[in-house]
Amino acid sequence: MNEPAPSTVNVATTDVLIIGAGPTGLTLACDLARRGVSFLLLERSTTPSTASRAKTIQPRTMEVADNLGVAGRVLTEGRVNVPTRHYDRARVVSEAVELAAGVRTTDAPYPPVWLSQPRFEQILRDHLTELGGTVHWGSEVTDLQQDGDGVTATVTTRPDAGSRTVHARYAVGVDGGRSTVRALAGIELHGTSLTDQRWHLGDVRVTGLSRHCQHLWTSKEDGLLSLFPLPGTDLWQFQASIPADPAEPEEPSLELFRRIFAERAGVPGVVIQDVAWLSLYRINVLLADHYRSGRILLAGDAAHIHSPVGGQGMNTGIQDAYNLGWKLAALLDGADPALLDTYEHERRPVARSVLDDSTTRLGKVMRALGESAGPSAQQGLTDDRTTGLGVAYTDSPLTHGPGAGVRAPDAPCRNAGTGRPTRLFDLLRGPHWTLLSFGSTAVQQIPDGPRTIRVTTDLTATGADAVIDADGLAHHAYGTAGDELVLIRPDGYIATRRPASDLAAVLALAAANGM
Repeated sequence: MNEPAPSTVNVATTDVLIIGAGPTGLTLACDLARRGVSFLLLERSTTPSTASRAKTIQPRTMEVADNLGVAGRVLTEGRVNVPTRHYDRARVVSEAVELAAGVRTTDAPYPPVWLSQPRFEQILRDHLTELGGTVHWGSEVTDLQQDGDGVTATVTTRPDAGSRTVHARYAVGVDGGRSTVRALAGIELHGTSLTDQRWHLGDVRVTGLSRHCQHLWTSKEDGLLSLFPLPGTDLWQFQASIPADPAEPEEPSLELFRRIFAERAGVPGVVIQDVAWLSLYRINVLLADHYRSGRILLAGDAAHIHSPVGGQGMNTGIQDAYNLGWKLAALLDGADPALLDTYEHERRPVARSVLDDSTTRLGKVMRALGESAGPSAQQGLTDDRTTGLGVAYTDSPLTHGPGAGVRAPDAPCRNAGTGRPTRLFDLLRGPHWTLLSFGSTAVQQIPDGPRTIRVTTDLTATGADAVIDADGLAHHAYGTAGDELVLIRPDGYIATRRPASDLAAVLALAAANGM
C-alpha cells in the first residue's frame, strides 16, 4: 500500500479546515472537493490508521458511496452475507447468515457490506486524490480562535515540530472521541460510561480457520468471543467480552489473546500467530450538547460516542459529513447563514436515536448471553433500523409539505433518449439538486436551477432529460400517480412534493434553501 509521506501544511488560507482524516473527514473532503470548495484536511497521525475499529458499511452509507462514485470498489473489495459459525468449544453447533443480511430491492439497491475501516478509508483517500485533494499528515491543531469572519488555527507539524497559522472561514472537528476541537470550542459531552462493558479487541493473523465465515463462541461464564475475517486483508478482527469483575482488566497482548482462545474455544490446529493492533475497549454513551459553536462544527465521534452493537458508528459519522458538506458549500456561495443551523437540527436527533438504540441492543445481547450460550445472543443485532434507510428529517426547516423529509428512493428506468437502462440514482449522482417531474408535463432545464428529469410511463417518450418508467417502479417507489414535482436535496432527501402546476414555488424553495 503506497501512502503519502508526512507533510507540512503549505496553505495558510482556506474556506474549510477539516481536522481529522478518518472516514467522516474523508467523506466531507471528497464532497467539498467535487463542489470546488477549498479545504485543508489535517490529520495529527503521521500515517493512516490500520485498526479495524469498524467493519460494516450500511445500505444508506453505500448510497453515499454510490453518489461519491466509489460504491463499485467497495463492493469489489468487501463481502456480503458473511455466515456466522457457532461453536461449543471445538464442536460446530450451527452456521448461517445472521448479521447484516444482504437484502436488495429496486428502491434500495445496496446491501450491508463487510469491509474493514482502513480499507474503506483507503478507497476514500484514493478518490480524494482523484479529485485533487490530499491529506496533510502529522498536522495537529493546538489552538483555535474565531471571530465573525472566520477561524484561526495554530497547527503543529511533525516530525519537524514546526508551527503554522491557518485561517479558514469554517472549521470542522472530526478528530474522534477525544476531540481536541471539541475541547477548544468549549463544547461538552454528556452521557454515561457502561462500566460493566469492557472488551478486548484486536486485529490478528490466524491459521487453521476458514475465512469464509465469522467464528463465534458464547458462554454464560465468559461471554462472547469472535473471530471475523476482514475482507481485503489477511487479518481477523478479535473480539472478546471481559467478564464482570471489579478488578482492572488485563492489558491486551498476543499472549492474552492466545490464552483467551485456548480457554474459550480450544479448537485444535488454530493458532493466533501475531497481532497488528490491540485495544482494551470501554463502552461510553456520550453526546455533544451542541454540534456547532460559531464557525466551528463537530461531526462523527467528536460529536457522538456509543456502543458498536448494530454497526452504526462509522456510518452515522459519514452521514453527518454528507449532510454538512452541501450546506457549507451553499453558505460559502452566499446562502442564508441559517442554513447551517439545520445541520445540528437534523443530525443530533439521529445520533440521540443511535445512542439509545445501540445501548438497547447491547443490553439484549448481554442478557441473552447470561440466559443461554446459544446462537440467540446474536439475534436482533441488525435490522431495518440499522440500515440507515429510515432516517428522516420530517421536522426540519428544510422540509416542506407532506411526504417530504424522507430519503429519495431508487428505481430502474430507461433513458428516453438512448433507450438504455438507467437508474434514478444515476441521475441523482453528483452535487446538484434534482427535480423529478412525474407525469405528462415536460419541465425545461433552467439555468442555475436543479437538474430536471421527467419520469413518465409513456413508452414513446423521447428526450435526453426524460426516463421511461416502463414497469411503474419509480412511480411506485415515490407513491405518485403522476403530475407531481419532487424536489431532492443534494444529500438525497426529499425537500418538497408539489403539484406540477407549482413549478415556480418549487424553484423558489430550492433557491431559498441553498441551491
